[in-house]
Amino acid sequence: MPVVMSRTKCSLLLLAANVMIPLGMLIFMTGLFRSRPWAAAGGQDDAVPKPQRHAAPPFDKVIFMVVDALRRQVQALPLEPSMATLIRSGAAIPFTALAAMPTLTVSRIKAMTQGSSQSFLDAWLNVANSPEAMRLDGEDTWLSRLKASRRGTKKIVFYGIEMWVDLYPDVFDRKEDFSSFHVPGLTNIDANVTRHLPDELARDDWAALVLHYLGLDCIAHMGGPRSAHMRPKQLEMDSVVESIYRTLETEAHMEGTLLVLLGDHGMTAQGNHGGRLPEELAAATVFISPRLQGTTSIRRDSPLATAQDYLYYSTVNQIDIVPSLSGLLGFPIPERNAGVFIPELLPALGDGDAATEFLVENARQLRHALDSSKQHLDSNSNLSRQDGCYTDCEECGSELGRAMCLWDVVVEAEKNWQIAPSAEAREILKSSVYKACVKSNYLRCPLFAKVTQSLLGVAVDNVSLGRLLIGMTCLAVAVGLTHTSYTSLDFTRWPLFAATASHAATMFIPWLVEEEHHYWYWGSLAWLVYLVSTRARGPDRPLVASVGLVALQFLSQCVNQNGTKYSIAEHMDDFIFENPVVLWIPVLLSHTSAGLSIAQNLRAGLGRHAAFGAALALCAAAVIFKLASTYDFNPELLGFASHQTQHFIATLSQDRLLKAFWTGLLSCLVYYLLHHRLGANPSRSDTTRKVVELFNLYLRSQTRPKNLPLFLMFDYQLQVLLKMNLSAVETATTVLLLGQSGFYSMGRSNSIATLDLLNGFNGLGASSVAGVMLQTVLSNWIGPVWWLFAGLRLLSSQADTKQEPFGGKQNGNAVNFHDKQSSSGRRVEGRKSRVEAGESPYFEYLALHTMFSGLSSLALTVVCVYTWGHEDLWNVFAPKFINASLWAFFYQLVMNCLGCSSVWFIINDAE
Repeated sequence: MPVVMSRTKCSLLLLAANVMIPLGMLIFMTGLFRSRPWAAAGGQDDAVPKPQRHAAPPFDKVIFMVVDALRRQVQALPLEPSMATLIRSGAAIPFTALAAMPTLTVSRIKAMTQGSSQSFLDAWLNVANSPEAMRLDGEDTWLSRLKASRRGTKKIVFYGIEMWVDLYPDVFDRKEDFSSFHVPGLTNIDANVTRHLPDELARDDWAALVLHYLGLDCIAHMGGPRSAHMRPKQLEMDSVVESIYRTLETEAHMEGTLLVLLGDHGMTAQGNHGGRLPEELAAATVFISPRLQGTTSIRRDSPLATAQDYLYYSTVNQIDIVPSLSGLLGFPIPERNAGVFIPELLPALGDGDAATEFLVENARQLRHALDSSKQHLDSNSNLSRQDGCYTDCEECGSELGRAMCLWDVVVEAEKNWQIAPSAEAREILKSSVYKACVKSNYLRCPLFAKVTQSLLGVAVDNVSLGRLLIGMTCLAVAVGLTHTSYTSLDFTRWPLFAATASHAATMFIPWLVEEEHHYWYWGSLAWLVYLVSTRARGPDRPLVASVGLVALQFLSQCVNQNGTKYSIAEHMDDFIFENPVVLWIPVLLSHTSAGLSIAQNLRAGLGRHAAFGAALALCAAAVIFKLASTYDFNPELLGFASHQTQHFIATLSQDRLLKAFWTGLLSCLVYYLLHHRLGANPSRSDTTRKVVELFNLYLRSQTRPKNLPLFLMFDYQLQVLLKMNLSAVETATTVLLLGQSGFYSMGRSNSIATLDLLNGFNGLGASSVAGVMLQTVLSNWIGPVWWLFAGLRLLSSQADTKQEPFGGKQNGNAVNFHDKQSSSGRRVEGRKSRVEAGESPYFEYLALHTMFSGLSSLALTVVCVYTWGHEDLWNVFAPKFINASLWAFFYQLVMNCLGCSSVWFIINDAE
């Protein structure tokens, strides 16, 4: 018989295991997400002199205007009359600039200034809000190159979000930056940026004026692209462009100024970004200047019809902006640039040799960047022309070989032109460099610039094997500690181990990782069918209720879409947008249900009327806050209300409503706990139910109105499950499967783009960084957290099954409490001794969840090592790893191990 360890030792081992899991994930992540290594270039062409630019650049200063989340589709809609006019006149040349993962602001700023690919480490830097972590002193960017080329005679000026100054603190000579942390600030940053424009446009002491407008992105995050605030913000940005362009036309000192309007990334249908959906990657980019009107005979239409793929006009890589600015303003290309000069802008360089000279410079810089990057290539690959393709680049056996062949042709043509600068040699050089960098007459012949760009753009496998092994060791130790903490934890607990094993197996299938919701949807349905088939018997468990349990689980997956086009959720969104009053019916029903439960819980101590009044006040505060917060960001969802009602809602103080709501919740919690400790016959399941229902009301205030119907479904499912008297293993499996499926049913996924920022700031200011981050993560994990606390009810109900009240019924017959006291007392005493020894149902439940967390995390690290060198590591498993890290830290450690355990033992120790 196994030795049962003490409760204290068991608790410490489980706590240590839960700490080791996120620690191991963190160490593994620091070994996996590392920046590209660079070395001093030692290319074979160092002896060849770099081409000199003989012609003056067409522009001498630039206004770099970044509108955060400016999606390409925006420019296709008739919302910006001034921009449309400029495009039709030829003064504006539009593009769709394709960003790369991760589509986060800090990554895109670095890409648009350095011209190079970025690491998934930026996913953490984007939310860390730490200037020291992002600081890049002396980084080679087009900003630093432009500043150096002006030899101190011109300044670099910036107005906008603080990320630019945090990244490049030594670049800007005049600046005013504003915090981007407070996402609900729809107008503050933009207004502060615009108010500086008149003074800066009147000055002639700067070479670059960088502006970063954040309002569009804030509106998208809070209200989505359909928000009523979106069109006014687009028109505001259009008016800014119009005022700048008028200055370019009328002021002599601004005649040589280039205006670049661009978005850093796009946005999803929910207004978020971070992943690799087409709508996230497609960003608007427009080069604007009166000087561009005469450079081409091409005339473009604007606005365009909506494109389903979000691609409008010519498509370029976002990093192509860097060498394009270099050529247009006449400064050297940054050393690590992987971009290619945009072909449509070549006419702006003039009809002479300027375009040819710059393309040679761009190609040479790309070759040197490839030489200096310790890029992990195939063992048979090399950066020189291969045998058998000296006469025709088409004869080279690989794309890399053909690209290097094209480069050698350019080098040879350049040498010949320098030795004998004849017209014929110049034409040969021009032909070769255009073939290598601009166009190709052969479908099989890759452009040198594009192939080199693709190599430099690959996420580098600069991993630290030592950190990877340490991280995996920590996870293995956590699994061992979990097994040691609970002596009865073996593979006879087959339901949860089956879920763990099958989930680990799916991680080796990339498409199933991206569509992970399918596994949890069907897994949870199969588990509920199993429970129904084995438990739905007898008069206390009607078949209809059990079938409803499964049916609601299926229905819950239709509330939100997870990347599936033309889904039921998409049609629901359209219906709600057209009939917003429908949205508020489940809101009222959800809060009414919660209010009735709270009133019932308070009735014993406060009386019927006082309990009803307290519950009504509590739920009314929650509903009114939901109305007020929704009106702030989506006023169109209250369009059915009268103007007087809307005006009243707009004047309400959301902070006061939330403080009153939170005060009421805290008062009820204190009352429940005091009543439990001081009561004559406290019931653990009854107190647990009261505390959990109180917390569920808080969770309702932290979710979007659209997701509130899910609470009604969850409530019904829980009531059916409570009648099944589940064991600890069955409870752990149920909470795991329904919690995971609840995560996806609320619109979340492994993509960073599904992270919802709306409710993180509820009742908190921008200064409460830790509170905002905690509340943001909680609002995104509401489904899993709801089921965690539901698990406490299932466990406490199981523990109290044999504790019937006086006059209660057993199998339909009345049973006197005193007749049962003796046998029941012996069972209770035995159960308490097992709790004291650590062998309690809750310890088994927590150990099973910890085991799943440890094994699934370990499996993910194995998959990351297995896919080392494959693009799936960065496109699929890197986002999954970030998401899994949040599961391990927030869900398992903070909410399950610390939060739920505290609630359980506070109530349990009172008995």
